[in-house]
Amino acid sequence: MAVPTFDRLMRPILNVLRDGNSHHLSDLVNPIAAAMGLTDEDQSEQLPSGHLRLPNRIHWAKFHLSKAGAVETTAPGTIRITERGRTLLQNCANDVSTHDLEDFIEYRDFISKSKAKSTKPPTSTDFSVDALTNNFKSESSIETPEETIQLAYQKLKAAVTSELLDTIRLAKPHTLSTVMIGVLIALGYGDAGSGIVVDGVNDGGIDALVKKDPLGLSNIYIQAKRYKAGNNIGSPDIQQFAGSMQERKADEGVFVTTSDFTKAAYASVEKLHSRIVLINGERLAEIMFELGVGVKTVNSVDIKRVDSDYFTDS
Repeated sequence: MAVPTFDRLMRPILNVLRDGNSHHLSDLVNPIAAAMGLTDEDQSEQLPSGHLRLPNRIHWAKFHLSKAGAVETTAPGTIRITERGRTLLQNCANDVSTHDLEDFIEYRDFISKSKAKSTKPPTSTDFSVDALTNNFKSESSIETPEETIQLAYQKLKAAVTSELLDTIRLAKPHTLSTVMIGVLIALGYGDAGSGIVVDGVNDGGIDALVKKDPLGLSNIYIQAKRYKAGNNIGSPDIQQFAGSMQERKADEGVFVTTSDFTKAAYASVEKLHSRIVLINGERLAEIMFELGVGVKTVNSVDIKRVDSDYFTDS
């Protein structure tokens, strides 16, 4: 049999995880293949990019389950079943579908946000690379090939940025400061090695800084808060950061959080003498994606057309 679609892999993943232990994604491949009767030939199927199809689809099945709160990430690449995942196993006699996941508001919110970022609403919630091929085969599809590729790209971007933010939230406390240093350097503020993470002792509300020049005459100060979604930053935190900058006679700062800022926080920035940029978790993940910070390119597509000018004088 061919490798099942990602949605048909969601229940097998939950079955493996039902022991309550944390499992690395790579450790799920063999038990899932055995449970579904996949042959060695099936497991050797590759995507056009050259990556194995089964691990790729397991990854996307895990991603959808995580957006529905059915599994939780305990470490990079490692997941564990939640009570909601156990409920799905109990209530879904056969396969667990994306329709089943839509019972949960977190999943509906994610799909809604993903569609909003596309130029046109996607016709499928399938984030796998194979969805691109299926769109080409669909007679009912009205998108041009270029539009289909763009929609697939927007889906992939939404998935990667969401997973990127989740990874930062689970990382060590100083990781967010290190990430922000990397982002500023990638934007051209300072050179490699010009960033410093403060040790946290008597830091006065400063978590890191980037030296814009070799002598350190001009610095960008960073306040980094690794918070869960919903634990938003208010204006008192902004005022404290501004005070710490004033003590250092600094006029440029970045306040970054993996959550978000209140309206009062955004309003308070407008009244400050110092220039402070507020970056919430969603914006941070998008910037990292665009700059290639914390992500890597695993595949690329060159779109070619016939060059009419080439044949003009022929």
